[in-house]
Amino acid sequence: MERGKKHLSWKVNLHKGLERLSSHDPSGALKYLQMALEACPVSERKELGRILYFTGITLRKIGLYDSAVKSWNAARRVCKSPLYIAYVRRFSNDYGMAKQAHPELDDWRAFYSIQIGKYLKTKKSHSFGTLAEQDMIRDLIFDAWQELVRSGRLVGKTPREKLKLFNNHEIIFPYFLVPQTLSMSLGEVAKERLKVRLCPCGSGLPFHMCCGRRQGGWGALTGKL
Repeated sequence: MERGKKHLSWKVNLHKGLERLSSHDPSGALKYLQMALEACPVSERKELGRILYFTGITLRKIGLYDSAVKSWNAARRVCKSPLYIAYVRRFSNDYGMAKQAHPELDDWRAFYSIQIGKYLKTKKSHSFGTLAEQDMIRDLIFDAWQELVRSGRLVGKTPREKLKLFNNHEIIFPYFLVPQTLSMSLGEVAKERLKVRLCPCGSGLPFHMCCGRRQGGWGALTGKL
């Protein structure tokens, strides 16, 4: 009996999700589609693929483009339908990410993702401590990207060759020391302002004021990242 209820529940949730989707309520649709996905038996591969396909459409409507591509990729693996394969080819780039308006933006997003991953791996928290830290790291990565593009090293390279180049590209990131507790007084926090490692060139200045100084503005990059 319990198994029968579970079998019925995922079908009901799928139906409700599709109703919400057709009613232009993607947030509501996503909730029901997720419940349908969790309850759908693994043996129902065709239906699993269908749920993942509509989940991808819903995620794209919400603006989660990379997540949509992942959902369609999962649908393609579960059920090799020409429709799912077509969606993956249409909306994803050679890096397995959501396709951007221009190939250079595809390259930039791949480079940025790799470099952010490298930086966060150096931190125990695996996350940014402050918005100032996040902005500075973004600026450093963007400056490195501009230099790489100007060098001409990307010209004629395949996406696979570019990925290897992106992974091997080294950026000297500043070391941030952020107060570990929020119980400190404002005066103590002021004294413990972000400390950054001195520039390795030996100038005695902080890295972001010397070799790491911005050569161009972050605002030079247009479009949503």
